Amino acid sequence: MRNDPDLARLYHLNSSNVRAKLTDLSVDEDRHPFRFRTYPGSDRIALPIPEEQLSMSLGDALKRRRSVRDYVLKDLKFSTLSDILYYAYGVMGYRTIEGEWTCSRPSPSAGGLYPLELYVATQQVTGLSDGIYHYDARAHELETRHLAPVHAELADMTIGQDMIRTANVVFVMTAIFERTMWKYGQRGYRHVFLDAGHLGQNLYLIATAMRLGPVAIGGFFDGELNKLLDLPDEEEVIYLVCVGQPA
Repeated sequence: MRNDPDLARLYHLNSSNVRAKLTDLSVDEDRHPFRFRTYPGSDRIALPIPEEQLSMSLGDALKRRRSVRDYVLKDLKFSTLSDILYYAYGVMGYRTIEGEWTCSRPSPSAGGLYPLELYVATQQVTGLSDGIYHYDARAHELETRHLAPVHAELADMTIGQDMIRTANVVFVMTAIFERTMWKYGQRGYRHVFLDAGHLGQNLYLIATAMRLGPVAIGGFFDGELNKLLDLPDEEEVIYLVCVGQPA
């Protein structure tokens, strides 16, 4: 029998909405976090905007969606990576919510605040060096973070998820919790993980529509993975989706 304090349950109860305690939705505008992460000085790689729609219908993609763990490692087109990023989390325009501007993206987000950042670890992507890149969604560009093969390290850091070794791309979602908690307080912590689920499903369906195999990973050594990505202190990894070519 485990004797650990059930901190998850304690948080869940204390972040519940109840009629006896009205939710405080006031915000301090001086604490408004930046909406996007960029890395000034990083080498940048432009990504092509998709010229065509995905060929598979949504209905077929939903029917075929599966977690795939058996890959064959061969070249993946650079344009394919670009398409996945754009359709999953690209900026497709701008709009206002409650008088505040926000970006229009394919994935929903609580209050249009988009607390997630997306990084990619790549191998055998045509025309792209193996390594880790940050996705700048506004510019639809990659920012170079680390040039070296990292898939073996990722497999070890994800507690033996060996399919990573033969996946072309590992999409790493990170969270800047303050972007959401600034407005929604303690309950905002819940919203961040809902956002991650929305984005994860996008990655699954897009990969499926492109005849690729996705699989989500929620187990990893947090500190080690944060260090590998060299993340700022206020940002941390919360979810991974790897995509490869089914064997």
